[in-house]
Amino acid sequence: MCKSKKPALLLAGALALLLCSFTSSALAVAIPQTTEQLVGNSSDVIRGTVVSVKSQWDAAHTIIFTEVKVEVTEVVFGSINKGGAISIYVPGGVVGDTGLKVEHAAQFEQGDDVVVFLSQLQDMYGVTSWEMGKFTVQNGTVREKKLPVAEFINEIKSFKK
Repeated sequence: MCKSKKPALLLAGALALLLCSFTSSALAVAIPQTTEQLVGNSSDVIRGTVVSVKSQWDAAHTIIFTEVKVEVTEVVFGSINKGGAISIYVPGGVVGDTGLKVEHAAQFEQGDDVVVFLSQLQDMYGVTSWEMGKFTVQNGTVREKKLPVAEFINEIKSFKK
């Protein structure tokens, strides 16, 4: 019985640490981040397609978080494998008739083409600098930057030398 609870407790603990690490930098959320700052604060940057978005309670039933699965189409930098799916965890979401809205948390929708700056804590990934670390690609252009995606990715790579 203890063995079956251990993975859930580890997940809950890692989620709490991940959420706390984002919360501790909440004051920086209001200050715009340059691409260079996002690169410096990230363990990985990927481009991919959102394949699922699922909100759920943590093991203690105290926090709602959303697991975003992204099929990785390009690794800009980092150790994530291209072609596989990764899970990104963001605070907040809706489970049944209960919702938790976390201001400035990155929002994802299934089917989105995204460039995401990631912060890794243990085996979990969160979005660096909350909503500022997530960019949506539409028709080959990064919506938030109004730049062609190839140009944006080259800019990111230029800061990772």
